[in-house]
Amino acid sequence: MKFRYYFTIAKLALIIFTPVLLLILPATFFDNGESICLSKLLAHVECPACGLTRGCMHLIHLDWEEAYAYNMMSFIALPAVGIVWIQWGIKEWKIFKKLQVAAKQQVQGA
Repeated sequence: MKFRYYFTIAKLALIIFTPVLLLILPATFFDNGESICLSKLLAHVECPACGLTRGCMHLIHLDWEEAYAYNMMSFIALPAVGIVWIQWGIKEWKIFKKLQVAAKQQVQGA
């Protein structure tokens, strides 16, 4: 029970601090370096998702033109990921609250 409680707290911390970290990092953080896209590495062809991470990072920092230049799908992908991220956070928060109630009941019953 304790492990699940602390694991849920760790997931909530990840859910909260990841967007904050992405806001703190500069918009150009992912612009340089080697590509990790398998399509680009193996076939030397850009896939439809190439530039999506960089585009989303620029979109987070409200750099619309640069985000569009990297991948116009970032305007669809970022809001979709944001919705899923919020749903995940709400789900984990509900689990956390249930575990808190169960822990209190266990203490009172002992």
